[in-house]
Amino acid sequence: MTPTTQQQQQQQLNNIINALVGFGDFATWLTILSTVNTTHLPVSATLLVPQDAAMDLPSQDPFLFPYHVVPQRLTFSDLLLFPCRTRLPTLLRGKSISVTDNSPLNFSLDATPITHPDLFSTPNVVVHGIHSFLNYSLFGDGIPPSPPFLPIGDAIGTEWNSGGSSSRLNDVVFFSFCFVLGVLVFFAFC
Repeated sequence: MTPTTQQQQQQQLNNIINALVGFGDFATWLTILSTVNTTHLPVSATLLVPQDAAMDLPSQDPFLFPYHVVPQRLTFSDLLLFPCRTRLPTLLRGKSISVTDNSPLNFSLDATPITHPDLFSTPNVVVHGIHSFLNYSLFGDGIPPSPPFLPIGDAIGTEWNSGGSSSRLNDVVFFSFCFVLGVLVFFAFC
């Protein structure tokens, strides 16, 4: 007798729970996982599981779990291929997660670092431990929050003031030069 898809998903979830129990830092998230209805889980998924230290658990938030599930299996090496500001879909309709830092040492989603990459992995599901909860009300709509304060010099962004040669910076300088030159020539002949 072949197990049903729901039975396979339940077994998969039990395996994830057992792995998290063995790791120790994710015990509070186990409560959430143990109440998940497996019929709502995709066949392929990436789960983002917050550490216990981050457990300022929003009370009875029904959107918390679906926002922490990407309906595609993405290993850490897969995630590293995404450029910053890439949006990853979630099970929470209309909400997506943003890649906010794609460096291997500080890879972050919604400004939350992945602390335990590839914590659990099967051909269908991968689990990454993250530093804290992802905030769908802050990042989920695709508009990143404005920083509270940018030091002088950083207001334009790192590409503009990195000291390196940027083609975008060169284009702006060239355009500005041509514009100013055009204005000077215009007034010289008028």
